[in-house]
Amino acid sequence: MKQTALTPKEEALVGALREQFGDGITGHDKVADQLSIFVKTDIIFDLAEFMKEDPRTGFDLLADICGVDWIRCPDMRFELVYNFYKIDGDFRVLIRTTIPDADTPAIRSIQPVYPGADWLEREVYDMLGVVFEGRPDLRRIITPEDLDGWPHRKDFPLTYEAPHFSHNKDLPPEIIK
Repeated sequence: MKQTALTPKEEALVGALREQFGDGITGHDKVADQLSIFVKTDIIFDLAEFMKEDPRTGFDLLADICGVDWIRCPDMRFELVYNFYKIDGDFRVLIRTTIPDADTPAIRSIQPVYPGADWLEREVYDMLGVVFEGRPDLRRIITPEDLDGWPHRKDFPLTYEAPHFSHNKDLPPEIIK
C-alpha cells in the first residue's frame, strides 16, 4: 500500500514523541490514512502516561490492544498494537512495539494509566501468552485455566473437538486432527 503524507496534527504528535523519547521512537508510517508509530518495548509505560497526560497529546481512550505472532521473525516475534484515540479532536494513532521470541514474552502493563487496558491485556495474555508485568490480576478470560498453550500463536496445534449439545452429551468427544 502507498504511504500518505502526515497531516500537521500527525506531524506535531510524531515530533512531540520524538522530543520526549528520542531513539525510543523507532519510526512511523501512514498507510490508508492510519498513522502508526513504532516504539521500543521498554518505553511503553512512560509513553502511555505521556499520551494521556501531556497537553500536546491528550489521548483519553485506549480503544484496543491486539497482538500478532510473526513466528518467522524471532527478533520481533510478537507485535503489540495499541490503538489510542483522542475523543476531543477525533484523532486515532496506533502505537506498535515488538517483543523477541522467548519462553515467556513480557512487557510492562499500562493498566495503571489506562484502566480500560485491564481486559485488553488479559485477552492478549490469554491468546498469545504475552505477560503484562505489574498487573494485579493476569489470568485467562476466554480459554480454560488448564489449557496448555496459546491459541493465537502460529505454532499452536490445530485440532477440533466436536461440541457437546443435548443431543450428543453422552457420546465421547471426537477429536479431529
